[in-house]
Order: sequence, then C-alpha cells, then structure tokens
Amino acid sequence: MRGVSLEEIAAATRISTRFLQAIENDAWDQLPGGVFNRGFIRQIARYLGLNEDNLVAEYALGTTATAELRAAAARPADIPRNWRPAAAAVVLIAFVIAGGVYACEHYGGWMLARWHARAARVSVSPTGGTVPSVAKAPNTAAVNSTDQSTPPAAAMLALRMEAGKSADVSVIADGKTLFAGNVQAHDVKQFEAHDTFEITSSESSAVQLQLNGQNVPAIGVPGQPGKVTLTRSDLEPVAGGSH
Repeated sequence: MRGVSLEEIAAATRISTRFLQAIENDAWDQLPGGVFNRGFIRQIARYLGLNEDNLVAEYALGTTATAELRAAAARPADIPRNWRPAAAAVVLIAFVIAGGVYACEHYGGWMLARWHARAARVSVSPTGGTVPSVAKAPNTAAVNSTDQSTPPAAAMLALRMEAGKSADVSVIADGKTLFAGNVQAHDVKQFEAHDTFEITSSESSAVQLQLNGQNVPAIGVPGQPGKVTLTRSDLEPVAGGSH
C-alpha cells in the first residue's frame, strides 16, 4: 500500500528481510518469539506510519488462535485404561494376606508353646539335680556403705537481682556471661551457678542482690560503679543446722 519494499524496511528498521517475509506470511514459528516479535511489529508500523497498538493486537490474536489449533491437533486421544494389571495385583495381595493369616493360625501356637517350654527350663547341676534360678538379694550393707561414703551433690547457687533504677549490669556465672545489658527500675532477673557469681553495675545502688534467699550487702558506694564476686562462702549458715 505504501509502495515500500522489504529491503527499504529492513534498512530502516534493521530487521532482516527473512523475518519481514515471515511476518508477511504469518509464519510466526520462523521468528525469535516473545518480545522480539512484538518489537518487530512496532518498528515496522512506526516506519510505515501505521497504528502500532492495533497491529500488535492483531498479531496477539492471530498467534493465540494458531497456538490453540496446534495444541488441539497435537493432543493425543484418550487411551483406554487397562485394568488387568491392577486386578492381578489385587488378587496377588489377597493371596499373600490369606497365606499370612493361615501361617499365624497354624504355626503361631506351636512357636508360642515352644517358647514357654524354653523359658521354664531350669539348669541341671553336675550331680543330676535341678537347681532353680533364684534372684540374689542386693547387699544392703554394701549399698549403705556406698551411700555413706559418697558426699551429696552441692546445691546450685541462686542469684536474684532486682533493679531500683536504670543501670548497665553484667552477670558472669562460673566464668560464663549470662547477662550484659541495661536494666530498668523494677526489673527482676534470676540466675544459677555452680560455684561463683561476678556482678558488675555502672551504679552500685541500682541493684539489690539475694544469694540463695539471703540479702547481699551493697556492692559499692552509691553513685559510683560497683563490682562483687559471690561464692558459697558468702552464704550464712542456716540456724539449727549440723555442726
């Protein structure tokens, strides 16, 4: 219609004449596909002064119809199912189950009786007499002596820390840091250790400590940083305990 040759369009749009001929012949399978095809159509329409969107829409409609026709032609016909293998498998499984039930009914009782007979068998002494098996009673004296010689395990040290105001606090138990951070007023924290606690506070009067329920004195001068190490020796003996 415009009197423009494919060579002129190819020179202007830099689209090969092979692709231009494929577009004219609707041979979309000869194009790169995807966004390249739409880009080719827009460049050609722009060069010829045609509506780009209309031509892209016609291309999309044509390619969709072609793809649906090809999919319908390539779709294989429904293959009738062959139920014979499945039926044979079901029959085989039924036979196996029936054989297992038969074996349990006929041989299970015999095996159980034999097991009971073997369990009831007693050992025979060299003189020919039977020696029934008797469970040995535990040596109470030995157990008691062992219990008395083994010292009881030491109870864990329990630390309760209550903050009266904001401060930076660290708690180290048995050489391992359990807490390091800021506490606010009314914060309550509890920790456990085997042997030692090491408590550091940026404000000595900011924290109140209890070790196993016993109050710990202030860890420093109010208004100054404080640090204290607590061990079992810091616990007061309980009244009425052993001496």
